[in-house]
Amino acid sequence: MRTIASALVLTLTCCLTSMAAQALELAKYPKVFSGPQGIELVLAPSADGKQALLRVSGINHPIDQVVFLTESQPQGRSREVYTLQLDGRSHALLHRQASAYSDAEHFAAYLPGQRDGVPLAFQADKSKDFKAGELLTRYEQQRKQGLQDKLARFDRPKRQESYRAELAQMDKEASAACGTTVQTSVEWAAINDETMQTLSISSFCGEVAAQMERLCQNTPAFKATAASLGQVQCQFGPQLKLRVENQRIVFTTEKDAPNQGDFVHQFLRNQ
Repeated sequence: MRTIASALVLTLTCCLTSMAAQALELAKYPKVFSGPQGIELVLAPSADGKQALLRVSGINHPIDQVVFLTESQPQGRSREVYTLQLDGRSHALLHRQASAYSDAEHFAAYLPGQRDGVPLAFQADKSKDFKAGELLTRYEQQRKQGLQDKLARFDRPKRQESYRAELAQMDKEASAACGTTVQTSVEWAAINDETMQTLSISSFCGEVAAQMERLCQNTPAFKATAASLGQVQCQFGPQLKLRVENQRIVFTTEKDAPNQGDFVHQFLRNQ
């Protein structure tokens, strides 16, 4: 039911976005920014400043060259983000931060799959020559092809594979630190779509491997314990729990539980 409801919400959102684009009046002057390694971002705000067309180029990602209709969302007096639907959830692709001491503004792109923002530099000459109307035409062409809708939909297999890869890397680092195999498995089928979309599963379920790596680095004597507790089973539940069962750590994580790292660290130290 949640999957169906999510699909209906997404469909309604896409329809409303399409209607908004058709009635969109763009401001006279778009802005062109450049970033490292050939990244370029074009921002064409609406006349009322509530929306903007946004395009990123020069990145190895499916959003490259796709024009999105984004929503401008103020965050306090000096911060503004431009959001779009991506892989089933809202993504703040562009951040604007005003300086508290001058009229300067700082822009950064938060690209999918990257934790840190990419600093952007305003390009006055390119901005002056850029035709905002051409960007709107391109948006409509891509919308009719369904490009934005496809990128907006939640792709569970893709998201799950991404989490698997992140967990595998955390296990690899813990294994290297402890001199033994650390392997985390997850009850994927028991995790609903809402949880998959809103939480970083690898961050939650990788906490045991992360704390094992930390202990092995700081307390060499723990390596002997790690050798017998390298198998980790992770699941989500109503309460944070840890137990050892047949030389395997069973970790029940909970999205709102505080200080999970400290809880896991203390449990491992007492084994």
